[in-house]
Amino acid sequence: MICLTGLDGSNPLAFLAALGTLCALEDRGLTTRLSWENRGVWRPVLHGLDSLDELVDQLWADLQTWDGEPALQLSYRKGNKTERDLKPPPERMSEYLRQMRALGGRSAALAGAFGSDLVTDNNGATKPTAFHFTAGQQRFLTMAEDLRRGLTREDFVEALAGPWRWTRELPVFAWDGSGARGYALRATDPSKDKKTGVPAADWLALLGLRLFPVTRTGDHLRTTGFTGGWKDGQFTWLIWEPPLTSCTVASLLQHATLAATAGSRARLGAWGVATAMESKVTRTDQGGYGSFNPPRVLW
Repeated sequence: MICLTGLDGSNPLAFLAALGTLCALEDRGLTTRLSWENRGVWRPVLHGLDSLDELVDQLWADLQTWDGEPALQLSYRKGNKTERDLKPPPERMSEYLRQMRALGGRSAALAGAFGSDLVTDNNGATKPTAFHFTAGQQRFLTMAEDLRRGLTREDFVEALAGPWRWTRELPVFAWDGSGARGYALRATDPSKDKKTGVPAADWLALLGLRLFPVTRTGDHLRTTGFTGGWKDGQFTWLIWEPPLTSCTVASLLQHATLAATAGSRARLGAWGVATAMESKVTRTDQGGYGSFNPPRVLW
């Protein structure tokens, strides 16, 4: 059993990284479960491993297997350029999703969390997951590849054991709720800043996205855990105490948005949920860069 002292369950990035860690270990055929323990802040606890060194060894080995992973190879033409983002024409997205479904496994699960060809944005492109905070010159899948190539074993130690230093200049997906960079709060456009972060946390969080599939509701795309609109939405997540597998976690997270309703504490508490948190999403008008606002505890 290992307590991941670098991950704070009140931070969306750390929460997603804990889920991605669980998924990566299960991908490697390990029998492991994830719970949370209140140590002043909610820390994830992994059951089934005995040391941080063993954990880092497993995650480092898993990282190597993502070279050429089909789900991360989506590309498409836009004008005279080849793009590697999550906003292809819907017909290209449909082809990609069929291919990933045929492959199955982690690529199919991750692709199912990226977007749907059945919903388009105002420009006629595929509407991506609500976790898509990139914009401007950023390309989600290019960032993922640059991140994968640049990671070191020490990055995993920093992410999982802490403290977080935010010194690395590898790409980040802006899921860190402790560091919103909204244009309205800044003297200059944040897109021109060189971001620094905790890259292994972002990588592990990316792996955890498979537990947040998207679905179509009417003309809208719904991402698991999100409510509200594209620019005025919120993300709700749950912290639980029993040790759970990723399949059970995925099922539990489907009910996260109930946490803001009357009587939810008793209902979700009966399933082992200890607390529920929410973070509002901010997207800039200058290009649509997204960020999580500081979280609040619902109960």
